[in-house]
Amino acid sequence: MELQEMEEKLQNRDVLLEVKKKNKRKRRKKKRNREKRKEKIEEEEDLSQDPLEVFGRDIILMILKNLDARSVALSLLVSRAWHGVASSDSIWSAKCEELWLGKAHIPCLALVQGLPKLAAYSLSIMDGKRVVPEYWRNLDPYWKGTSPLMHRYFHTDGSQTADPGDKETGLELGNVQRPLLLLQCS
Repeated sequence: MELQEMEEKLQNRDVLLEVKKKNKRKRRKKKRNREKRKEKIEEEEDLSQDPLEVFGRDIILMILKNLDARSVALSLLVSRAWHGVASSDSIWSAKCEELWLGKAHIPCLALVQGLPKLAAYSLSIMDGKRVVPEYWRNLDPYWKGTSPLMHRYFHTDGSQTADPGDKETGLELGNVQRPLLLLQCS
């Protein structure tokens, strides 16, 4: 009987050893899989990093300066960090100059000292979308259908003139019927 018990013990021991080996292999395999998943996640994180963090503020500023105003405005919405870069006066001052180039009228509010250039640009865009007020259409004989088109000339020194013989706006001295109030930004 002892021999039989010994054989059973040996057999049980072999079975236990086999089970332990299998469990050990499973643990190793799980560990390798965890490490692979971790590496994959790290690789994905490297690939999906914020370009602002990867390239830095200066490079992103250079890139944004080459974009159109709408694209720069959209980049304001990405994150707080992007808003800080995309709202930079160095970007928007160039955009304002581009917008104002050749304009006869620049809103007074847009020229206020200390106003951020993004705000100045926004005010200029909003101001440019105004429609001609009715009093101006009533003043202009072209709109009334009684005369040819009126011409106004806005000079770089801030003065405004009209065609010779134009009596409607009060710009010509003499027979003034309705003077046009001209506001000048200071």
